[in-house]
Amino acid sequence: MRRGLALLLLLLLLSSSLPAKVALVLSGGGARGLAHIAIIEAVEGAGIPIDLVVGTSMGALVGGLYSAGYTPAEIRRVIDETDLFSLFIQSPLVAGRSQNKAFSSSYEHTFSLGFTDSGIGDAPAIIGDQRILELLGFLFAKYPDTIDFDDLPIPFRAVSTDVVTADAVIHDRGSLSRAIRSSIAIPIVFSPFPSGDGRLLLDGGLVDNLPILVARELGADYVIASDVNDELIEDLSQLESLSAIAMQTVTLATRNKAISQHDRADVLFRIPLKEFNALDFASYPVIIERGATVAARQQDELEGLAEQITERVTIDPDRVGPYRLMADPVIRSVRIVDLSTHRLRRQVEASTFNTFIGRRLDEKTARELNLLLRELRITKGLSTLTYEMGEEGTLVILQRGFRRSNGQINMGFTSDAGFSNALVSTGSWFRADAFLDASIEEVFTSPLTMSISAQLGTQSLMQVGISYPFSVSHWGTVDVDFTFAYRVGGLTALSAAINGKRSAPLDRQIAPTVGIEATLGDHTWLRLDGYYNLAFLHNTIYEPKVLSFGGFVGSMLYNTLENRFSSRGMRLDFLASIGLSDRLEWSVRFAFQHNIAIAVDDSFRYDLSVSILRMPYPLLDSYAEIGSIDGIPGYSPLTLRRDSATAGVVWQHRLVEVLGYPTYARLAVRGGIFDTYDPYGGAKPDVSTIFFEPDWDLGFALAAGLDAPIGEVILSFGISVKGRMTFAIGIH
Repeated sequence: MRRGLALLLLLLLLSSSLPAKVALVLSGGGARGLAHIAIIEAVEGAGIPIDLVVGTSMGALVGGLYSAGYTPAEIRRVIDETDLFSLFIQSPLVAGRSQNKAFSSSYEHTFSLGFTDSGIGDAPAIIGDQRILELLGFLFAKYPDTIDFDDLPIPFRAVSTDVVTADAVIHDRGSLSRAIRSSIAIPIVFSPFPSGDGRLLLDGGLVDNLPILVARELGADYVIASDVNDELIEDLSQLESLSAIAMQTVTLATRNKAISQHDRADVLFRIPLKEFNALDFASYPVIIERGATVAARQQDELEGLAEQITERVTIDPDRVGPYRLMADPVIRSVRIVDLSTHRLRRQVEASTFNTFIGRRLDEKTARELNLLLRELRITKGLSTLTYEMGEEGTLVILQRGFRRSNGQINMGFTSDAGFSNALVSTGSWFRADAFLDASIEEVFTSPLTMSISAQLGTQSLMQVGISYPFSVSHWGTVDVDFTFAYRVGGLTALSAAINGKRSAPLDRQIAPTVGIEATLGDHTWLRLDGYYNLAFLHNTIYEPKVLSFGGFVGSMLYNTLENRFSSRGMRLDFLASIGLSDRLEWSVRFAFQHNIAIAVDDSFRYDLSVSILRMPYPLLDSYAEIGSIDGIPGYSPLTLRRDSATAGVVWQHRLVEVLGYPTYARLAVRGGIFDTYDPYGGAKPDVSTIFFEPDWDLGFALAAGLDAPIGEVILSFGISVKGRMTFAIGIH
């Protein structure tokens, strides 16, 4: 009996000498969750050592950083140095551009909507996660994507929700960035994230927004909890955005479960933040200060808890965290991981990243890598293309795309305006065109595709078409198509927008076309078209007023450039046509452009073009432009020539980002020779001579650009040695 009592007393003494396990539990709440930083600072100030961090949503992000070895001061610094707004303004889809025809103008789709017989939308979210995963990939790059979360400086757990089963998923190993991305997936706002084992995961707040019980089940003796969703939004004016409603819905659905766990915390911080919505990251200083105020009010509670803990510590708030003391990883190899739920046709190649092998993944390398990934994301049409580090120095490239709907509606516009002494009988111009495209694939369960296109502005267009995939193989596709177009507006030089003495834009044209197109891989298009055009000209100067002509056009386009600002890649356009009206019509055109990246922010471009056209002289389509953005500086848009040859060089420098979108500065020098026939005079040209009475000029241009969702916004000024000057601003 005495021996048993002595043994029991010994066990009690031993257990009381063991350090207590203290868990920090952080709730979800979007931008409100940044208040957790102040709570961590208060806990450290009380000398309480944290043995476990459990977080949901934004609590998982803040808690994950702290567990990985960032100090509260370093987490503040990350927030200060990050353009938080830019993380949440990108679309989950890449804006489409029509680029499969040589010398065809393209425009950005400012609005796209996919639809099928079972639903609407091409993506299950309104906000893309490209920039978020870029940030997470860098912040946790020193840990491999196979790490046991118990091996972090502070053991960590993140909570997310299985979309199918509604079960709570407790992340305890693997990729920190993927675990946190899954946990912050607010429904509708962000897309569910693939777990890698066949599941899709949503915001952990849906099942447990304050996982105190999870911490208890993991052996926590004491729990310090921070709840930033304790109050509901009552001001109806704050519930007029999709993100606010989504966050309010999550809060309503999980509030009772969170409140039911409040009494299981030893110290509970309930931070009043109802006036801030889930994406109110611009208010982060106020949000953090609110957390500090609540922590100061409950300082006595922390002190009381500290007295119960045997191991009280002194923590220097200005210390260097364990994460910063770790060496930057060296990239030894590259591996591609596809997170898509379906097989992607346009796969990213690991060899694309060979130039990064052997380099340390420091801030400079990460920035260069992110810029390349953003370009490739657009080129491949992906939703996300980011990275994380794997074991033994493996750079893991994560790609994800969504299945394209068989029905699509796209809208876009182009516009430009400016001043120039190179215009026809005027000193300024303004043009604007809006576009609407709609298509339906697999019509009547067949491979047939039907499309409708409309344009409104300087010209009005209605076009219908059908396309059938004649051949599909591993190397590409061959499609046969038919289009019928009806166009009205300024179709001739005498009714063109830059002609100050223009006639009423009442020209009309009917244009049926039959074509065959071969698509080779991602970058090459070959086309052969047979056409017939019937044009009715409004201006009485032209004779005859009815043009009837037909023929054949062969063209080729090879293009690895996404837009004018691409730092690397090339584009080759070639077109040849032959036709017949009252005489033989023909044309030959060639253009080549090569962009070379010479530094992270700098690129060099050289370009060549040759055009010789002998098509019906009244129509604008019968000429090549030698002015505008990519022409000879100083010359305005719609500076038309039948024969021209130009060459130029361009230096481009990447500047700062505006609201998350890159800006550029550009210096260009371009010159050429061209014929002097004036299409704005209305007289027939001499068709027997190439480069009729040739002229030449050389121009210099300075431009600034913004690559925005609405398109490429460019502001430019050009001047030529022969005195031509043009100032222009445009969206293309």
